[in-house]
Amino acid sequence: MEKEKIVLFSEPLETTSKELSPFLEKHGIRLIKVDSLKETLLTLQEGRVDALVIDAALLEDDCGFISVIKGIEKDLPVIICAESNTPELESKIRQQKIFYYHIKSFGIDDLEMAVSNAINGLSQ
Repeated sequence: MEKEKIVLFSEPLETTSKELSPFLEKHGIRLIKVDSLKETLLTLQEGRVDALVIDAALLEDDCGFISVIKGIEKDLPVIICAESNTPELESKIRQQKIFYYHIKSFGIDDLEMAVSNAINGLSQ
C-alpha cells in the first residue's frame, strides 16, 4: 500500500488552496491548510508532509522563514505563490533554494504541475 501524500498549504486567505482542492482530491492527496507562519512551523513539527506551499504575502519581506523551514525539513519541496512578481522579491525567494516559484496569474494548471512534481520527487 502506498503512503498517503500530504501537502501543507500556508496562506492568509483560502483562495489558492480552494482552487487546487479538486486536483488534490482527484489524485488522493491530502490537504492541510494553515493561515500563519507559526501554524506552518507547528504543523511541520507534528508530522510528515510531502510538499509545502506558502503564499508570499505571509513572508512579507522576510524570506528567512524559508531557511528556518529548510533547517527543520532539509529536503522538503517548498513552493512559493506570489500574487505579483518583482525582480527583487523573486531574487530573495530563489536564494532560499525553493522548489518552485509560482506567479498566480500563470494559472492553477502551473501550480498543479509544480505540486505534482514536488510530491513525486521530480525536480523543477
